[in-house]
Amino acid sequence: MATFRFYADNYTREDGLRAVRVRVYHNGSSTALSTPYFVDKTQVTKGGKIKDAAIVDACSELIRNWRNTITNYGSAIEALDVKELVAMLKQSKGDGVGLDIVEHIYKVAESKRAAQTQHNYRVVAASLSRYLDGRGLDINQLSHQVLFAYEEWLRKDGKTPGTIVQYMSLIKSAYNTACLWYNDEDADKIVVTRQPFRRYKMPAVPVVAPRAIDLATLQAIANLPTEPRFNSQRNLGRDLFMLSFGLGGINYADLYALPYDALKGDYIEYKRQKTKHSRADEALYRVYICEEVRPLLTRYLDPTRKRLFIFHRRFPAGNFPTKVSCAVKAVEKAVPFERHYIYYSARHTYATLAYNVANIDKYTVHELLNHADKEMKITDRYIERDWQKLFDAHAKVVRLVDWKSICNS
Repeated sequence: MATFRFYADNYTREDGLRAVRVRVYHNGSSTALSTPYFVDKTQVTKGGKIKDAAIVDACSELIRNWRNTITNYGSAIEALDVKELVAMLKQSKGDGVGLDIVEHIYKVAESKRAAQTQHNYRVVAASLSRYLDGRGLDINQLSHQVLFAYEEWLRKDGKTPGTIVQYMSLIKSAYNTACLWYNDEDADKIVVTRQPFRRYKMPAVPVVAPRAIDLATLQAIANLPTEPRFNSQRNLGRDLFMLSFGLGGINYADLYALPYDALKGDYIEYKRQKTKHSRADEALYRVYICEEVRPLLTRYLDPTRKRLFIFHRRFPAGNFPTKVSCAVKAVEKAVPFERHYIYYSARHTYATLAYNVANIDKYTVHELLNHADKEMKITDRYIERDWQKLFDAHAKVVRLVDWKSICNS
């Protein structure tokens, strides 16, 4: 009868993790089976024995499943050598269906229309692959223990709580997509058999502190002198931050993807990349172009008219978020504030100044941000938007800033 022993591999990766393996003994020989688990030095004893209870339970479950498989095969097992036994265990029902979770996430990325969404899935797939040491993982081996272990690895890797939630949410979304693509309950065809997210508790979404800056700091950013050197990070960061504010807190995904025909004379009409696929109105919005902002907007118009702005010609879609982040950091260095701010702070600032300084009522601010209110969902179907009212409110916010310096630079 085959026996099993799990242990931590002697090799320690650069990130301090050691792979957990199971040694299989059968008919006088042994070999090692890999698992989807890893441990660091705090999870093993000095003698190399794994002491982490979650990992011990997960490995014990793997071994129980393998023993059940061996029992089902009966006395025929005795005719196999250890390598044949391991090959049989890998191919056994429930141990894998040949659908690698990392490869599947890449396929999900390809199926998405928005460039930023594609990029986000690819980042998660690459991260999960790095955690798994490039070995891949069958989707039916993705257990709640693996998810908890990966979450902990992300935390030790320096990822913020918000990033961890995003990564785990995308894995859950990809997993649900696999169930949709490969399972057919009507035909009694169930390929993806596990439900790891039933026992895996998603980390709590961190409450994001307001990142608004005050009007004086915003004006200081607008007044930043133009640096003479080509491709100045600070110039780009200043212009992107103020362009976002001047266009109602528009996010960088929309700035990047807007088609040229979104420009409708004195306003821009577009569907928000973030929510257009989850709202009945496809997150349609119009933002008024104040004359004060137009010179800045014109500076970045795409002469080829393939898209509204030129950013797609200067930066690959996957690199644009990083480029934006670095550019705004250069601005923050020149114009510090009492708390850290980022590109998205332009949207926070727009909303805060609209309510607190321009004295615009909260519901109109809600409309200016193109937010959807679940409690007002039915009512909103009956109310036709008064775009002129929103244009006037938007102009009131934008004109809190003196745009002469940035537009004439």
